[in-house]
Amino acid sequence: MPERWWRMVVPGLAVAGHLFAWIQFQYRIDALPLPEAWRSQFVFLLLFSLAFALALSFCRRLLFTWLLLSGQALLLTVIGLPFGDYLGVEVTLLAAFIIEAIFYTPWWQGAAAAAGLTGIAVGLQQLPITAWGARLSVASAHDQLAFAVYAGLLIALALLLRLEKDAQSGTATQNRSLHDATLQLSQINMQLQEYAAMAEQESVLTERKRLAREIHDTLAYTLTNLVMMMEAAMDMAGDPGAALRDHLQLSRDQAKAGLAEVRTTLQELRAVKPSETAGLPAIKQLVDTFVKATQMEVSLNFGNAPLRFGAEADWTAYRVVQEGLTNALRHGRASRVWISFAWVGAGISILIRDNGQGAAGLKEGYGLMGMRERLERLGGRMLVESKPGDGFLLSVWFPVKEGVE
Repeated sequence: MPERWWRMVVPGLAVAGHLFAWIQFQYRIDALPLPEAWRSQFVFLLLFSLAFALALSFCRRLLFTWLLLSGQALLLTVIGLPFGDYLGVEVTLLAAFIIEAIFYTPWWQGAAAAAGLTGIAVGLQQLPITAWGARLSVASAHDQLAFAVYAGLLIALALLLRLEKDAQSGTATQNRSLHDATLQLSQINMQLQEYAAMAEQESVLTERKRLAREIHDTLAYTLTNLVMMMEAAMDMAGDPGAALRDHLQLSRDQAKAGLAEVRTTLQELRAVKPSETAGLPAIKQLVDTFVKATQMEVSLNFGNAPLRFGAEADWTAYRVVQEGLTNALRHGRASRVWISFAWVGAGISILIRDNGQGAAGLKEGYGLMGMRERLERLGGRMLVESKPGDGFLLSVWFPVKEGVE
């Protein structure tokens, strides 16, 4: 049971206990040798005790809690004394005090206070009491023993419930911590996946540049020297060796052509830059990275959508999918996500839903608000729906200009 429910249950039991004590008083007052004025005095003290009980549910500081409990214990003693051998009202109010003491304070302190008040009540029952000139009868040893046993059993039961509550609260805290840690690890894993892809691309680029330098320093240098040597040989051959000169000239031209091709290839190798993926390929890469990092099942359907939507629309679509995946992981705690694209009217429709826990009264955070503003600049719209147990639904549409790929 969540903590907020306990904060409602305990005051509810206190109210029920005080109401039942008033009913007991109404049935018993005529049989007691007490004046009529005690009726109004009893109601006043009972309401005062109830006010203390309700105030305890709003108290967050331990010192104030103990002050309220001390006042309530004093009121319980004053209320119970005039009843003499009738212990019904005292048992009922003591039960409410035991529950409040054990649930509103550290369990061992609350149990000690409940046991101490029980001992005081039993001790006072041993004393002859005179009220309003009438001597009240003393409860029998049997009734006093039953009073102590009932109080002890109630203390034990309240302790068991308190320990179970603490165990559930600890488990819930551990689950939240585990979920937060898993989320952080997933995000770090996604960043590592993206870094690995970028590092691999940079590595390929670096290797291309190294090969270009090696080719330039070896093959291009050799071909350049070969051309120069052939031109020198042609000059040395002169006119008498026309056939030889023609052959050397042909060899020189082929060497020049080979050198030009090598230089062109070197320029192409050096001109290669890391690819800037956009549009649907970028979204596919994002989803693949997310799946590897989180092990979540994602169904991706591009339908009849084009590969690119335009620079700003590409980035918007990427952020929409990214936000939908993040919500499914962080807030919905989903295990599966469905993403579908479709060409609808003069634009693109994106539908993202998951099988998470959902939420009632969903409030848009900065991510969703930023996405809505970006879509409005494009002339698009966004719909967000979520119900408890029904997952999270994100529906987006934005216009796309004609002529996209």
